[in-house]
Amino acid sequence: MKKIISIFVLLLLATTFVFAQQVRKDVIWAKVTTENIVLDGQLNETSWQKAESVTIRYGQSDIPTSGWRPEFNENAIYDPLVATIKFLAKGEYLYMAFIVQDSSVGGNADWARWDGILMNIKDKSGGTRPARAAEFFYTYWLAGLPSPLDQPRVGAQPRFLGKFGNFTDTTRTPEQIDAWDAWTKVNGVSNSDSLPDNGYVVEMKVKLSALGYNPTSPNGEIAMVNFSIWDCDWLFSGNPSRVASTRTWLQGPWGNTNSHNTMRVYIRPDVTISTSELPIVPVDNVIQNAKNVPDPVLDGYLGEQIWTASPIDVAWDNNTIRDQYPGAGPWLSGQFQPELGGNPRPPVVDPSFARFRLAHKQNYLYFSADVNDQLLQGTSVYDKLDGVMMTVADFSSYNEENIPNARELLVAFGPNGQPQPMNYLKTMVDSGWAQLSVRLKGNSTVNNNSDVDSGFVVEMKLDYTKLGYRYGDPFFFGLTVFDGDSFDDSLANYGTRTWYFRENGWGPAYAWGYLDPNTLLGIDDEIVTPGIDGYKILGNYPNPFNPSTRVRFVSPKNGLVKMVIYNILGQIVRTEIIDAVAGVNEYQFDAKGLASGIYLYRVFGEHSASSNTGKMMLLK
Repeated sequence: MKKIISIFVLLLLATTFVFAQQVRKDVIWAKVTTENIVLDGQLNETSWQKAESVTIRYGQSDIPTSGWRPEFNENAIYDPLVATIKFLAKGEYLYMAFIVQDSSVGGNADWARWDGILMNIKDKSGGTRPARAAEFFYTYWLAGLPSPLDQPRVGAQPRFLGKFGNFTDTTRTPEQIDAWDAWTKVNGVSNSDSLPDNGYVVEMKVKLSALGYNPTSPNGEIAMVNFSIWDCDWLFSGNPSRVASTRTWLQGPWGNTNSHNTMRVYIRPDVTISTSELPIVPVDNVIQNAKNVPDPVLDGYLGEQIWTASPIDVAWDNNTIRDQYPGAGPWLSGQFQPELGGNPRPPVVDPSFARFRLAHKQNYLYFSADVNDQLLQGTSVYDKLDGVMMTVADFSSYNEENIPNARELLVAFGPNGQPQPMNYLKTMVDSGWAQLSVRLKGNSTVNNNSDVDSGFVVEMKLDYTKLGYRYGDPFFFGLTVFDGDSFDDSLANYGTRTWYFRENGWGPAYAWGYLDPNTLLGIDDEIVTPGIDGYKILGNYPNPFNPSTRVRFVSPKNGLVKMVIYNILGQIVRTEIIDAVAGVNEYQFDAKGLASGIYLYRVFGEHSASSNTGKMMLLK
């Protein structure tokens, strides 16, 4: 017994160490408080002292995919923005405090001649996937107002624009004020440069329930937030050559569109200002290390061991699949059907489905996609393509916004019916940085409407160092399925795009993956001697998880098996009966009702023949 407990302790320490190496910078907790918070910019409530915070700086990005850029008169910038943002939650409300270093505060009606906060909190209330952008623009910009309200007033407060504000009016209804309110305390005088200001503080609240969130739920919520802080200096100095403006942002600069990325703000009733050790938020995807399995032959057949890597399914109009995505994935992933030639969008009669798998080995990322499609067609029209794409943040190349370029690695069927690398994948293939294989499944053909196709399989091998990654790095990506179908009746033609986290180079977000050196393909995470009779645990994904995970195991025959789950004391906490098939099985295990912690599991067949033991971590 002592030996078993020692093993559990070592496992716990090892697990803690692994996760300590992958702290997510796109996640922050809004601790729950019961204290009354007055929006006065003073921040004299004790809760603010215990709040989690993030800092953004013009000219320096501490958070991947967050950036900055000049908007006007770059050569005159000498007071670069530094801002610290704190987060709290109370009931239905998210509270934020923006503590901004700024020596000149104010604005007028001209573009980019103002200070302000331009924010997007994704709106889940409509149920659309992805969640729509909801704009919150708190600003000294005076455009759209009638005279004399369009003229700067010394000492003025910012105005409210966007979902709960008005462009042509400064008045707001009680309902708008309840949904969103703020106050700014300037350490100086706004709209006056007679003396330098000494920064300002914005104290703000947003009613999350008005956006479809339920932060008081026992399971909590993930508010999806991005914002830019605009900084115009010396507008009222009387010296036009001194006027300069910039924008610096956290995960995305715009309020009215889902672009770039998003910050995940976690809220849970049991995570309060008294919580000293915050829950660990796991990465979205652990990309397994394939160093112990042979390299696959890139032929479109996925029988090699490397393709037992954890799957990611993407399917049109399937929220059941999306709801299993990790973290904020259910609301960042989605689908789009463009209009073709101005025609109304006809019904999608052959919805897309693809199963992706990723693994890494040495400096290479291995990628496969197994796509079901009953009508394969080739075209050069983007909205009609049949193909798959992985979008990757390229940390070897930054754009004018000082964020990594988004590389679209697209393979699709061209007008001649042949699969071809497109966008940045073509550059990688032509440069010798990527290899590609595409196979048609079954009797599938391309550009032949007289048969029913099965689909296609894509295999790729990419040198990820050419995208700025190293062994053990985070990996930022998204996956997209393109499915275009054309018929004799052109009014029935359609094209669809369905994605996991990211549709394309624009957005909505990246999955935070991890090129994990320690999670090995082909080597079971075993604690005791492997089982007999052919029952074998292949692992579970995601791991850690909340609240469900997919357990993969091998059964030597068809029939009922038992999966038994144990706590770290060896006590049985759950028994699941599974109707297994001979070969590889996947079972969705729901840990509802179990506490956070490490659990062990085994599969038992007839005559108590058992598998090896796997372990999983539940993080609530």
